[in-house]
Amino acid sequence: MIKYIFIILFFLNTVHASDIVNITFLGTGTPRPNINKLGPSILLKYQNYEILFDVGRGTTLRLEQLDNNYTNINNIYISHMHFDHIVGLADFWLTSSLWQKKTNTNIYGPKGIKNFCNQLKKTYEKDLEYRYEKNGFNQINCLYHQGIKNYNELLSITPFKNDHGHVDNSYGFKINFGNKKIIYSGDTTYSENVINNSKNSDILIHEVISVSKKIYANNKKLRKVVSSHTNISQLIQVLKICKPKLTILNHALLFGVSEESVLRRIAKEYNGKVIFAEDFMSLDLGEEINIFNAGK
Repeated sequence: MIKYIFIILFFLNTVHASDIVNITFLGTGTPRPNINKLGPSILLKYQNYEILFDVGRGTTLRLEQLDNNYTNINNIYISHMHFDHIVGLADFWLTSSLWQKKTNTNIYGPKGIKNFCNQLKKTYEKDLEYRYEKNGFNQINCLYHQGIKNYNELLSITPFKNDHGHVDNSYGFKINFGNKKIIYSGDTTYSENVINNSKNSDILIHEVISVSKKIYANNKKLRKVVSSHTNISQLIQVLKICKPKLTILNHALLFGVSEESVLRRIAKEYNGKVIFAEDFMSLDLGEEINIFNAGK
């Protein structure tokens, strides 16, 4: 059962009360299937803008559960080309035609994203011809990450390289909103570039991995996975340097350990606010941070 969370943090620097950015975690899971934690995906809303960050397993289902109109989502940012972050893209694209989506969707991603989109178009060519002839046309424009994109005078998004071990082209994202800053680390191990972008952020959405000693000792393949992600000791270092007002642990790879034990371990060395993300967790960022459950 999904828990309801309500937290308010007051800031000294404020924006106008009517100018609020909303972030909703559609999926907070990992490559392992989990009905309560679907694939990684975050929805950002501001005024008329709706933007997705990653489109993991079940993203379209979560949007449906929230009664969110697909037709307003015209920009998608992909952190890297691992399947758990992009497997829901075809579902979103094809399903959006059923919602009479007429506007094109811009998909920003790393090297490989254009080939991925071209293969989707080839695979579903006949289906697309049928649906678009019936419902109108909704193209996908696949573009490489190119630096800061200003959506208006307040909202901008900047991709930056992280360090996902064996992945050459992996990104995090900096979301600036007035004098507020939200960071989505993407999948990464300890990274100076993530740190440089995350310093003094209002909200830091960061991944984490933790493995029990027994499992770690007996699983050689898992040890390789650990080296591409951020362990608890590394995470504590990041938090001490960056000093975010709120840290949200997302895409948590936990093997033989609980979320509670991870939070206790962090609290021994870091006294800032740290919570785990859950599917349907939603945040309003304006003069304060209001965290609530957006699910039905």
